[in-house]
Amino acid sequence: MTNHSNHPQEYRIPVSQDHIRTLKNPHDESLSIIHAFVRVRDLANGKIHDKINPRSHEDIKWNGRIPSAIRDSIQDDPRLFHLLNRGCLILAKKAWYDNQSKLLHFFIESIDEHGMVDGATTDRVLANLKKEISSADFTSLREEEIPEYLKDAHIHLEIIAGDLTSDVRVKLADARNTSEQVKEFSLEDLGRGFDWIKEVLEKSELRGRVKYRENEPKPVDVRTVLALATLFHPGWEANNKEPMVAYTGKGTVIEIYRKEDWKVGYEKLSPVLVDILKLYEYIHAKFQEQYVKAYGPKAKLGLRKEVRFIKGGKELPLTGISTNYGITDGWLYPLLGSFRMLLSWPKNGRGEVKWAVNPFDYFNQHSSELIQDIVEQSEELGSNPNATGKSRMLWSNLKTKVEMRRMKEEAALVS
Repeated sequence: MTNHSNHPQEYRIPVSQDHIRTLKNPHDESLSIIHAFVRVRDLANGKIHDKINPRSHEDIKWNGRIPSAIRDSIQDDPRLFHLLNRGCLILAKKAWYDNQSKLLHFFIESIDEHGMVDGATTDRVLANLKKEISSADFTSLREEEIPEYLKDAHIHLEIIAGDLTSDVRVKLADARNTSEQVKEFSLEDLGRGFDWIKEVLEKSELRGRVKYRENEPKPVDVRTVLALATLFHPGWEANNKEPMVAYTGKGTVIEIYRKEDWKVGYEKLSPVLVDILKLYEYIHAKFQEQYVKAYGPKAKLGLRKEVRFIKGGKELPLTGISTNYGITDGWLYPLLGSFRMLLSWPKNGRGEVKWAVNPFDYFNQHSSELIQDIVEQSEELGSNPNATGKSRMLWSNLKTKVEMRRMKEEAALVS
C-alpha cells in the first residue's frame, strides 16, 4: 500500500486554524513540534512512508484484536476518536502551517530518516476503511457518499521536524511503540544495525527470505540468522567456550550481537554467511541419509520420538529444500556449530575468512559418526532433544572430532 520510492515528497493537509499548534523544542530550537487534529477524511492514509517504523505493516490481519478495536472505535465513537486513539507520529525534514491557505505542509526527504514512526497500524486500518468505501480515489467522493462517521472523525497528528540523529530516531520509535512491545531486532534494524546482513543476503539466492522488522511478511526473522552466525563467531574460540547460547538463549542473541566487541566478529563472517544459512537447512534435509549411513539401511529416523515425520514433506524456508523429517534444533545446532572448525581465519588480521574444507562435502563424507554421537547422547538424556541441545559435553565432543579430522587431513596433505 505504501509507496516506498525514496524521492522527496511534500504532503499538504487542510487543518482548521483552531486545531493546530506549533511548539519549539525547549532544548533544541532547530526542531519544531506540530500538534494537529486532522479530519480523517483529509489524511492521506496509506500514502505516508512508514519504512522508519520498527514494525512492518505490509501484512496486517484486519480481523486481529488491535485493527478490530481501531475500526470499532471510529465507527462507534467518531467524535471521540481523536481522544481514544493516540494518533500518528511523523518525522519530517521540515513542516509548517500556512495561515492563508489553512494547509499543514510536511516534507519527507528520505524514507530511511523520515515518515510515520508510530501509529501506522491506525493509518493502515483507516486506509483499508476508505478502500472499502471507494475502491477508486476516496478523495473524489461526493459529500453524500462519505459515511457520517468519517465526516465527524478527527485524528491527532504529531510531526517532529528538523535534523534528528539516528540515535534519537531509534529512541523515539522505542518510546512511542508501546501498545505492543516492539521487538529488539526491529529497533536494531531501525538503527541500521543489520545493513551488512542485508548487503550480503539480498544479493544472494536467499534474497527476500529474511524479515528485519516485526510483522514483515518474510518466512525467517533476522534473529535466526544471528543465532546461526553466532555458532561460527570467532569469540568462542578466543574465550575457549562453546556457542551453546545460540540454542539455549535465542532470545538473547540480539544482546550479544549489539555488544561492540562482538559485532565486528559477526561482520567478519560476511564472506561465509550465506553458506552458513544454506548449510543449516542442507544438514536438516540430508540428516536422514546420514542417519541411515550410521545405523544401516533398515534404520527408521521417523520412528524416533525426537523426530517428527512430515507426510508429504515440506520446504525449508530459506532454501526451499524439501524434507520429510522435522529435526529439532537441539540436534541441528550442536552439529552445525562443530563445523566452525572448518573455517580458516586470516592469521595476521588481513584478508577474509574462508572455508578450509568444503562444509557440504564434509557433511556428506563424515557426519554419520557425528550423528551417532548426537543420537546416543539424546538416548542417555531420555530422548529429550532440549536436554541434548544443552549438553555441553556433546557440543565439545562434536567440535573436537571435527577439529581433529581436519588436522589429520591437513597433516596428510603436508606429508
